[in-house]
Amino acid sequence: MEIELKLVVQENALERLESEFFPSLKAEVKRFDKAVFNEYYDTPDQLLGKRRMGFRVRAIDGGYEQTVKTQGQVQGGLHQRPEYNVTLAAPIPDLHKFDPDIWGDDFDVEKVNRNIAKLFTTHFQRTQFDITTDKGCVELVLDIGEVKTEDDSLQIREIELELKQGEPKMLFDLAQQIALVMPVRLSNITKAGRGYQLIQGGRVGTKTLPSFLPLHYSDTTESGLCKAIECALTHWQYHQGLYLQTQDAKALTQVRESLVLLMQSVSLYLPVLQSDHLLLLHKQLLSLVQQWSWQEDLVSIHQLRSRKGAFCKRVPKNQQMVNYLLGRREGLFLAYKPEELLMSNLSSTVQLSASRLLVEKPWREQTDGADIPVTKHANGWLSQSWQTVMQSLPTNGRMDAAKYLSIEILLKQSLTNGFLLGELFTDTRGDFRAPWLDLLQGIEELKALAFLQDASVECEVEDLLEFQQWIKDKTASLLEVMERSRNIAMRAEVYW
Repeated sequence: MEIELKLVVQENALERLESEFFPSLKAEVKRFDKAVFNEYYDTPDQLLGKRRMGFRVRAIDGGYEQTVKTQGQVQGGLHQRPEYNVTLAAPIPDLHKFDPDIWGDDFDVEKVNRNIAKLFTTHFQRTQFDITTDKGCVELVLDIGEVKTEDDSLQIREIELELKQGEPKMLFDLAQQIALVMPVRLSNITKAGRGYQLIQGGRVGTKTLPSFLPLHYSDTTESGLCKAIECALTHWQYHQGLYLQTQDAKALTQVRESLVLLMQSVSLYLPVLQSDHLLLLHKQLLSLVQQWSWQEDLVSIHQLRSRKGAFCKRVPKNQQMVNYLLGRREGLFLAYKPEELLMSNLSSTVQLSASRLLVEKPWREQTDGADIPVTKHANGWLSQSWQTVMQSLPTNGRMDAAKYLSIEILLKQSLTNGFLLGELFTDTRGDFRAPWLDLLQGIEELKALAFLQDASVECEVEDLLEFQQWIKDKTASLLEVMERSRNIAMRAEVYW
């Protein structure tokens, strides 16, 4: 079983490792350098890829080796996958040489072996360091190169920390020390995974979270929290990689959604799984989420510029306003430097801390609540957050824009709790949540209109009075719709 952490690094990683990281280690370190060339194979319909299997033929040190990595698991960046290696006399793949037990009963080795063909290659310079301490042994490799298809390529610039002897704690300790001396980010995508991304080409894009976190009645508070953390980390790591690869600003919105989900997950379970590590992670998340608060303006700008959204009939047709919004958008990117945020020390620290929780589960040392079924708490948690929202809403009278904006955080926290726990309840949960989700979308549009109001003055838009009257009318119309949704939402019977 291969157990490793993958860290994406920047260009001067080797220099930083040798000048700042290794001198601080109390360990025996041996270095090896080699050039590595891999060819990855699959069937035309990508049978192996669909089974989460990777198959390669590697040329290294004048010899050849074929490797199969079968489906394992990735928890927040920690990769655990069975790996099988066979020496070859020539770089010709042959699946028959592997133990047939690794494939499964429904796998036709003869047919697959006949149909496999090269999909992509990886070529990189590997600098390997064997690190030995009294706690165990870790292989640190720095790979610099590229993954390549006939039509495209992606850079490889990553550190892999593979556990050879000892506990996984060693990997996290070393990764956190590396993060202190250079910008890094955790990656949940293998080199083979990046190759498949290249093959998919333009189909790689942003993803939305599922409607509900997959939970089961048998889940404990511990497994409920771990599923939530893993969901948030997976979403975060995918979209940070997507942005750095494509510069798609929509990916940054999903990054912030992941951070908010992770923070609310920790908030929800912290009273039961009382742990100093969880409390520290929550404090770190508060700071990190704040660093991404500028995303709210970016979302407003995107909504206002969209030719399909609520403002498509007016804003995109005003070229003066469009130019202003583009300028504000570029100003946000220049001011907040998302590439640096994604590779910041705080970002990598939070990822490593959260991933580490999945492995070490430190609350077991401080509380006996880990094995309590999550169903014992779910009703109370949902009721508490929902009542907090209800107490902020008038039973009689109307809500104006300011009042709606003031409840946004409470409403989002309550709906996120519903995402985390709703799978435990009946299908009526969707009917209950729908008007509340409509209100949250309405609040996003109110924020966009408030942004537009300020923008109309700053850019000195033509026909200012008429433009602002349109904003006023649009706001009033939106509030009418939101009030209807609120009345429906407040009368609905809870599903828990």
